[in-house]
Amino acid sequence: MAKSIVSIAHSDEYLGTPANYTHEHVEKIKAMIRQIADDTRGGMANIVHKGDVVFIKVNTVNTSPPENGFTTDPRMLEALIELVQEQQPKKVQVGERCALGQDTMKCFEVCGLKAVADRTGAELVALEKTEFEMHHMNRPVSFADFPFPKVVKEADVYIGLPKMKVHIHTGLTNALKLQFGLCPDYKWMSACHRDDIYQKICNLTAAAKPDWFIVDSLWTCQGNGPFSPYPDDRITDWNTTYGGSDPVAIDTVAEMLMQWENPGNLPSTVLGAFDGLGTNNPDEIELKGVPVDSVSRKFKRQDTVLCGKFKNVNIIVGSACEPGCRVMVRMGLDAAYVNGLLDKLPCPVTIFTGLQFEPYVKDVKGPVIIYGDCAKKMAEFYPDAYTWFSTEEYPTCVPMYSNIPGNGIGDILERIIKDPTAKGGPVLTLDK
Repeated sequence: MAKSIVSIAHSDEYLGTPANYTHEHVEKIKAMIRQIADDTRGGMANIVHKGDVVFIKVNTVNTSPPENGFTTDPRMLEALIELVQEQQPKKVQVGERCALGQDTMKCFEVCGLKAVADRTGAELVALEKTEFEMHHMNRPVSFADFPFPKVVKEADVYIGLPKMKVHIHTGLTNALKLQFGLCPDYKWMSACHRDDIYQKICNLTAAAKPDWFIVDSLWTCQGNGPFSPYPDDRITDWNTTYGGSDPVAIDTVAEMLMQWENPGNLPSTVLGAFDGLGTNNPDEIELKGVPVDSVSRKFKRQDTVLCGKFKNVNIIVGSACEPGCRVMVRMGLDAAYVNGLLDKLPCPVTIFTGLQFEPYVKDVKGPVIIYGDCAKKMAEFYPDAYTWFSTEEYPTCVPMYSNIPGNGIGDILERIIKDPTAKGGPVLTLDK
């Protein structure tokens, strides 16, 4: 059986930074991408043909300046577009649907990708403004029916440009999870953002039928990304990229490069292999380019511990999904810790998340936060609590809208600091 090929490229030269680089730097990065195309497909000419419509999926997430290192690196995108254009395609489209309900075109601008499109002539596509049609998996799985962008289906070539990050929700965001941004809006992005998120990731990848991936990992992220407030989670000196046509193998190689034990054992890679999207068996992957050992380094895994972790916060965790409410609470408290809010709390705060069980905890003194639909029962005992539940606008059980500025746990902690006796209520309906 033929092995899946993944090629790795590295440069010891200075390549500029995501926000400050020259075309000389782009040429050096093009050489790295060209090597990977040669190793994995026999050259870019076997990926893109004259007259093709090429769709490049990027990862902008939100309005984060490129130097933050969490969004698509303009250097990588510019180098990739120029290589694609050498094949004389009919059109090069760069598409995304940003998180947090933000305007994707604004994100393109802030993230530095609009400038790349202006220089290269590529077309920017905000997917939330395009047509979608329902895709059916036709088998009994989570997220079995979902809208999928027609612009992707109509493209001749789909190239994924994932931003490699250790991810607090899913362990890793890379080739497989890149397709998350193909959902039309924040409500669909929030759907199945629970322990079934891995099936959603695989289903979206199956619908996309990607042709090739080149990983954006010159700068990358470890630990509690993608919105990690911890400065040492950002890695700005790796200068390594890798790619191929098998998204499961690419994610498995990512684990090798991060020196994680048992590579190919993340839930998404295990399920991706089971669903026939590729291989997570290192013995079935042929590595080309620079050796793994020459560029690998130890990446911190995500830390999702809640109880006993944060000063002045008592967290009562019931049965809660890790990629959902557990992680959302952790992200809010990470930011609150780094911003110094926890030291300012005048009294301890109690947070309930996950399905609670009898005997219910009814004797909490002080401010209470209830997070997620599974913990709704506790509102009967704490009617003045601050609550994040599903709403008509955000109908999913995990209240992903707490990621939106003004709606987060940190915002409520600031309220508590100002007045620990104030009554709470549904966070989206509170006066800001």
